[in-house]
Amino acid sequence: MKFYELAIGARFVFRGQRFEKIAISMARGLPGFGGIFMGETEVTPEAEALLLPPEEAAKWKPSDKHRTDYLTPAPGQRRAEGET
Repeated sequence: MKFYELAIGARFVFRGQRFEKIAISMARGLPGFGGIFMGETEVTPEAEALLLPPEEAAKWKPSDKHRTDYLTPAPGQRRAEGET
């Protein structure tokens, strides 16, 4: 299941650690520590998953406009003159 599909308050497991979703891109570890999650991160919900309605989840699904790979030149390319 993708992190963006979970509703705030949902509990899930990621890399063996338990978390509770506290915001659209944040979760609090149980107990106490926190973390920022990319929407596409695969997580395992605890018990019955607390999910956003599909139309609401679709608003938070990462799209191509969030890609950053265009910031790094591909092999053999070079940056335009004046770029750093």
